[in-house]
Amino acid sequence: MEWFDYICTSHVIFPRLVKLFYANLESSTTCIANSFVLGTPISITPDFIDETLEVPNEGITHFNDIGKMEALGICLDQPNVNPLMNVTSGHLPIASRIILLLVTNTFLPREGSHTLPSERDLKFVACVKNGTPINLPYLIVNHMLSRPNHTPYPMLLSRIIMVALASLNIDIPDDELSVKPSHKQLVNKAGLRLCNIIFEDGEWVKLQGRGREQIREKVNVRGGDDEDEDEDDSQQFEMRPSVGQSSSSSSRPTLESLQARMDLAQADIEYLKGQMNQFSEGQANILQGQPISVRDKPTSFRCFKMLSHSTLLPLELHLHLICFLLYFGTLLV
Repeated sequence: MEWFDYICTSHVIFPRLVKLFYANLESSTTCIANSFVLGTPISITPDFIDETLEVPNEGITHFNDIGKMEALGICLDQPNVNPLMNVTSGHLPIASRIILLLVTNTFLPREGSHTLPSERDLKFVACVKNGTPINLPYLIVNHMLSRPNHTPYPMLLSRIIMVALASLNIDIPDDELSVKPSHKQLVNKAGLRLCNIIFEDGEWVKLQGRGREQIREKVNVRGGDDEDEDEDDSQQFEMRPSVGQSSSSSSRPTLESLQARMDLAQADIEYLKGQMNQFSEGQANILQGQPISVRDKPTSFRCFKMLSHSTLLPLELHLHLICFLLYFGTLLV
């Protein structure tokens, strides 16, 4: 994709100038982001992104040609996928998960939790994995225009603003606040470790709790990747670690447990149907003026006794049925 240099680029951030850019951003029906900062007009087009980042301005600009299930199968490396499956980032293999982090933090950054990928996120990951050319400059500009209340691409915009001001011989004020991206805001070895992904023995490995999960993906790396963490700063990109991911699936109901619950519920229903039939017959006898025999009189009390020993019904349902039977018992007296 020729995106490697952009991914590895780190630039100082001017938070106030970035906010000014989005505050003054004009609405547009074309893929052109027009704004101004410190009185300087700034116009960002896909061609400008191409020149600035050296990222090809060509490829698909939407993901309508790839279906959701097809994308999901590519992301999970599985040809057959359950269409009802609720996919989280934890379900993805290592390679797909790292690409997803790039999509949600660098290519099309968004706010909030990144644990649940959107359909567009999955299609983006699938296109990257199967080699489909993507027009990243177009998507970047379009994403800027679609998020006026959000401030994505702070490093990219800080770089563009600084270049635009310098071209007009305008210096950024010395007292302008500037910050460097921290390890918590970047995806490198330290950032991936926050997502329970570590680099070990030439392979990316996902951790589950304290144990190491089986290796899912092998990645070719350069010899210098085993150096100190401080040298990772040249290969980093923006990220937010996913949150809310469960470390264990033991609390999830299994298919067998759900089937057992359904069987118990069905047994309860059938039992109640039988009892209601007895009550209906008793009421019919009363309406027809037929005398109730002594043998039939304590039917409700026999039901009360049977229910009190039943193990199929929960306590709350027992109480409701007891009141129900006592009420009909008084009618039959």
